Amino acid sequence: MKLTYVRWSMTIIETKGLTIVTDPVFRMLGVHQAPRSYTPERMPSPDLVFISHTHVDHFAPPVLRQLDPTTPVWMPADKVHKASRLGLLGLRGVREWESEELRGVQLTAVPAVHSGGELGLVVEGDRTVYFAGDTSLDRELFRTIGRRWKLDAVLLPIGDLHSTGMPFGQISPRKAPQALRLLGEPRIVVPTHYSGMTVGPFMYFRGTPRKLSEAIREAELSTILGTLRPLETVDF
Repeated sequence: MKLTYVRWSMTIIETKGLTIVTDPVFRMLGVHQAPRSYTPERMPSPDLVFISHTHVDHFAPPVLRQLDPTTPVWMPADKVHKASRLGLLGLRGVREWESEELRGVQLTAVPAVHSGGELGLVVEGDRTVYFAGDTSLDRELFRTIGRRWKLDAVLLPIGDLHSTGMPFGQISPRKAPQALRLLGEPRIVVPTHYSGMTVGPFMYFRGTPRKLSEAIREAELSTILGTLRPLETVDF
């Protein structure tokens, strides 16, 4: 299995010949997001696109319009109408705990705790990985996922967004060890949601992979960091 962190919540999951792209966004409010070298032309042809929710930093209709119209695109069922006019023949609305096999890979949409009606995704291929999207720390949810699956890796948001000094309640590096314990201490964590979105001087992110690494070490967890910066890949 290969996991690549691109920017923000955009990741690439490759397993058993299947390529899944999550939350592909290249521009935010007209501004090309870092890393600028990663343009739509560099994105691999996906076998599945998973949209966690429809906030503008996760849902980009212009990107979806460029897909082969037969590409399967999954997104929350109650938000699927927002993509109904994009010409996506493979568009599908999915609900919490809905599961389906695609070319030998089991895919399960899981709940998330976020204001955008979000979902996460568990991918069971040659390894098992949990894409947590933009969820906040929810002990019962993470405990349930950790008990249901033996996770090899988690793509975990650690950006810790603040506005004028006030936190938004997102997972921070300080809270991440608790999340990882509840999830059963996966072998690998790939930090997400910390890089690639221009938010201006009044909104900023305190979470970084370095801070996450320090928090994991202090908590004496067995989990290791899979990537330290955008466009890195971990192969395991």
